[in-house]
Formats: sequence, C-alpha cells, structure tokens
Amino acid sequence: MDKPKTMLLAIVFISGGSTYYSSDKTNKEEMAATVVKRAIKDWKDLFKFKKNALWPVHFYDITNFDGWSADYSGKVTELGTNKEAKFLETLKVLH
Repeated sequence: MDKPKTMLLAIVFISGGSTYYSSDKTNKEEMAATVVKRAIKDWKDLFKFKKNALWPVHFYDITNFDGWSADYSGKVTELGTNKEAKFLETLKVLH
C-alpha cells in the first residue's frame, strides 16, 4: 500500500491577513518562492515592501485535512475538528 503524499501548506502572515499555497506535488523551495511573490502581489496596495527583504514562509502538514484555518499566532487547525496541523519549518526567502 502506497503512503499518501504529504499535503503541505506554505503560509506568509502579514499584518491582519495572510497569503498561502498548498500542494502535495511541489517542493518546499518552489512553494516558498511562489507564496512570497503572491503575497507581494496581494498586499502591494496596502504596504510598501523593501527590496532584498527576508520573508519567513511557514510550512505545515495538512494531509487529510478537510479545510483549515490559521490564527495570527501561527496555529493552523482543521475546520470542524480543531485538530492542530504539525508545524514543519520556516524557510526565509530573499525578495
């Protein structure tokens, strides 16, 4: 029996919101670069971003989750069950 692929959540928290990317097919480095580009695009009208800044991208395991929610303390839980997602690591992306 094949082990199910790990569904990763890459998330950037910014002020009162966040930008995220989830995938079970993309490597962490590509996910981190993509979510930072999306965050800049999403939030550029509200914030000024310095060039060559380090962006922390947090990774969680959301395998078998039926939806998820994140709070601003970095806690990611499954909708309905409040099962906490396992925090994996933080990658810093220079952009």
